[in-house]
Order: sequence, then structure tokens, then C-alpha cells
Amino acid sequence: MMKKLGYTFLCIWVLTSVGSCKSDPQTTTTSEVPIQVKTAAVQQGDIKEYITFNGVTLYQKKENVRSNVTGYVSWLPHKLGSHIRAGQTFATVRTKEQDALAEAVRIDSTLAKLSGPISVISNGTGVIAQLNVQRNDYVAEGDVLAIISEPSSLVVQVNVPYEYGDHIDIGTLCEIMLQNGTVIQAKISAILPVIDPIPQSQQFLIELPGQELPENLNVQVKTVYKEKKNAMTIPHSALQSNELLTGFWVMKVLGDTLAVRQDVQTGLKNDSLIEVMSKKLGIHDKVVTEGSYQMQDSTKVSIEK
Repeated sequence: MMKKLGYTFLCIWVLTSVGSCKSDPQTTTTSEVPIQVKTAAVQQGDIKEYITFNGVTLYQKKENVRSNVTGYVSWLPHKLGSHIRAGQTFATVRTKEQDALAEAVRIDSTLAKLSGPISVISNGTGVIAQLNVQRNDYVAEGDVLAIISEPSSLVVQVNVPYEYGDHIDIGTLCEIMLQNGTVIQAKISAILPVIDPIPQSQQFLIELPGQELPENLNVQVKTVYKEKKNAMTIPHSALQSNELLTGFWVMKVLGDTLAVRQDVQTGLKNDSLIEVMSKKLGIHDKVVTEGSYQMQDSTKVSIEK
């Protein structure tokens, strides 16, 4: 029995000794892999912040073509959309009395000068925007036969909320953006001294005498709201914020290898740039524009070339 116990203890001692002679497993260390990012330099320059309003085209001047007699339209060469000049004959009207003179002319030729249709003359130059009659229609004296819109009176009417009125005045430069992508440079030409009671907006007019645009075309009017010189600016993609938009920061790159968080305050902004203010951010510093989403402070980075 004693021999068996001794043998057992001997085996345990041998196994323990063999285990203790084995070396500890080596600890593998992995270096942090840099994140690929794109950067942009902080710039200094003038920045303008724009504000955009909705506008609509209209013709300020429209002329009514009225019949000067009662009768039937005997000649009408114009169509809707046709161009016409002031002093040009729009149509001719034949009266009942002239029809009655047709038989009398055969007896007395001197009455021929009285049997001819009476001309209706256009008193405006422009485009026939509305045509109310056709040939052989009966018209009464004073009836409106057509409405002529004068292209030279084309304007854009802009409704501006009253709180922005101090930033816009006669002569203010603006851009008129059409739906097809065309941009027209223009100036505010008039201000109507009336406030729309419901939206509390005021009407501004922009003259476009050299443009050929249809009436009631919806456009956008963009003008400078604020501007600042020598501002420190970055691309929009470099700015990060919290969910409540109460805090803003950028990831500033140090030595092309390390990105550190830098809190900033924001100022003016336009379509591509935004003004930032920070004592720890300087002109020509590099900030991350791509690859910084959810990046932690002091992260190793590699700048894409």
C-alpha cells in the first residue's frame, strides 16, 4: 500500500515539474492600423451668406385691344402668341349698315368708300397673350378683342418676409435661378409699399426688359444676406456636430499621422464653405474632410494622396 502511494506522489511530482519547465506563451502585440482619410487646409478669405426667396414672372404693362364699332369680325390675321406692333391693324369689323350699303353702291359708286370694313388698330407692341374672338364673330363697341403683353415690361415679383426687408433695397444685386438651371444677374428695381396681411411679406420687383420669359414662371431669387472679410473657413464636410447641433468640432491633423479633436464655433456659411472660430486652429492647418465619422480623439491616420 505504501509503495502505491509513493508511486502516485512520484508521478504527480514529475508532471508538475514538466509543466513548470514549459515556457510561458508569448504575448502578441498588434500595432494600431491608421485610418485612411482625406484632408483640406483651413483657408482665410471673404465669405458671403446668401438667402433665397421665391418669385414669379409677370408683365406689368398689358394693353387691351377693343372694338370701336358694333358688327362682325371680317378679317383677323393674328393668332394667340403672335407678335404685333403699335399702330398695326389687328382686325377689321363689318357693320350691319355697311352690309346694307352693298346694294346701294351699285347705284351710287360714291358710297363705296363707306362700305369698307372698319379697322381696329393695336395700341401696344408685344405678344398677343389672350385672344377673345375669331373671324365672323359678332362684337359690340368697346368689347375686348385681345390682350397684348409687352415684353419690355417683364419683371420678377418677389415676396420677401418683412424681417428681411432691411437687407434688401433698390439696387441690391441678386441672382434669378430658372428651373432649367439658367442664372440671370439682375438688381432690385422697385419696392411696393404694401404688406400682405397674412404672410406679412412685402413685394419687391426686378426688371428684366431684355429677357424672353413666359408669365407666371416660378423662379428663385438669391441675394447676399451677410458677408465677412478675412474669415477662417473650412469645407462643410470637415465640420462635425452632436445630435442637438449644440456643439461643433473638427479633426485636426498633426504631423500627417494623428487626428485630434478641436472644438470650434461656427459663423457664416454658403454652399461650399463655413466660417469657424477657434484659438487652437490656424490658417493652413489640415482638417479631415472624409473618414472622420465617429473618429475618436488622438486617432492615427494616413492621408490619401
